[in-house]
Amino acid sequence: MPSPSLPIERPVPQQQRSSRRVAEYLDTAAGLFAEVGYEATTMTAIAERAGSSIGGLYRYFPDKPTLALALHRQYSQEIDGVWTPLFKEAKTLSAAEFAERLMARMSDFAAKRPGYLPLLTAPIQLKRDAATRSNLRAQFSKAFVAKKPSLSQDEALLAANVAIQLMRGMINVCAESDAKRHPFIIREFKKALANYLSDVLRK
Repeated sequence: MPSPSLPIERPVPQQQRSSRRVAEYLDTAAGLFAEVGYEATTMTAIAERAGSSIGGLYRYFPDKPTLALALHRQYSQEIDGVWTPLFKEAKTLSAAEFAERLMARMSDFAAKRPGYLPLLTAPIQLKRDAATRSNLRAQFSKAFVAKKPSLSQDEALLAANVAIQLMRGMINVCAESDAKRHPFIIREFKKALANYLSDVLRK
């Protein structure tokens, strides 16, 4: 009687292992940034918590700023998914509802990604590329025109810029404040955005 065949163990592709390792380093760094801050976090601490040698970490990230920028790029890609459902709903929402959901989505995003706020106050230059920023403005302006078709393109883009800056302001103030203050900060920025949009989108 022939013996049952054993399952063949297939090695994990090198690229897949590398991607998984990079994700582990980024997640570990995000946790440390949240716990002790960007400046107090060291590459040695990241490697140790990730269960890696320092050489293994340096293989992917030559220094902490490079790692931080990679984490920021990851967040920037993920955050685009925050807005899409909201833009689709904009036409049926009041200005207050739009402001509420916009700020709620942004604060929820930051809460679920502990490294996000610490990165914003890190002494490194963080920028989203021009094309991404332009696309975000275009999506906001499109949503505003759907809500008020009489808006000119210039008016819609201006409203988009103001909304984005208010949202960015909320995140920056939260990043520089104690977590206990965040609900109050978010509430004030929601009111500011709702009042602004109520005036701009009034028919």
